[in-house]
Amino acid sequence: MNCSNIIEKIRKSIAIVYTVKGTEITGKGSGFILFKKGILITCNHVVADTNSSILIQFPDNPVFIQTKVMMRDEEHDLALLKFDDDTRESLEIAKDEIAKEGIPVLFAGYPLGLVSLTTHQGILSAILKDATGVVTYLIDGTVNSGNSGCPLMSEDGQVIGVVNAKRMEHSDLLNQMGQKTIGVLSLHGIDLVELFQAIINNVQLGIGYAIPCTYIPKPHDLVQEKLKKE
Repeated sequence: MNCSNIIEKIRKSIAIVYTVKGTEITGKGSGFILFKKGILITCNHVVADTNSSILIQFPDNPVFIQTKVMMRDEEHDLALLKFDDDTRESLEIAKDEIAKEGIPVLFAGYPLGLVSLTTHQGILSAILKDATGVVTYLIDGTVNSGNSGCPLMSEDGQVIGVVNAKRMEHSDLLNQMGQKTIGVLSLHGIDLVELFQAIINNVQLGIGYAIPCTYIPKPHDLVQEKLKKE
C-alpha cells in the first residue's frame, strides 16, 4: 500500500507532546488535531504529570507551543488539549462501521525519542470487549513508547481510534519495578531501575492497542451545538 499521499495530508496535524519541568523534558508522546482547529487529542498518561508544563511541536515548525488540558477521561486514558494555532486542520473521523477486524490500518506518531513523524502499517487484528462493555482495538503492528496518543487510521487517513502504547498486560513484578524511583537500586555503578525503564520503553510490541473514537470526550461547545441541532 502506497501511503505517501496520506502521510503528506496528515503530517501537519500530528504533534509531539512534551511534559516539561523547568528545563527538563519529563515525558513525551504523540497527539493529533481532532474535531476542530486548536484541539489536540492524546492519552491521559502522556500528560498526567500536573506539575509539568505541556508543550507541543509540529513536524514542519521547530517552535514549541504552550497548551493546557481541557478535559481528561482517566477511565479510557484520553485527554483533550487546547492550543492557539488556527492554521492547522483537524483530521477526519471515520464512520463507526469502517472499523472491522482485518482492515488495513495506519498509525503515525513519534516513537522512541524520534522527532520525525513515523508511520507504520498494520491490520486491525481484533475488536475486544471487556466485562464492562468497554471496546478496545488490537493492532497487528509495531507500537513503541512515544506512540501513545497518535491516531489509528483507516487506509485513507480517517481516524478510527487513539493508539495507547501502555495499554498492555503487566505482571505484578513489572508494575513494582516501573513504580520505583531511579537511584534506589544499583549494581557495579549501574542504576537497575533506570536500566529496566529504558528496556521497557524500547520494547517493540508485536500487538498494539487503541481506544475507539467513540470514547474521545468532545469539547463542551461541540456538545452544546449538537444539542441545539437536536
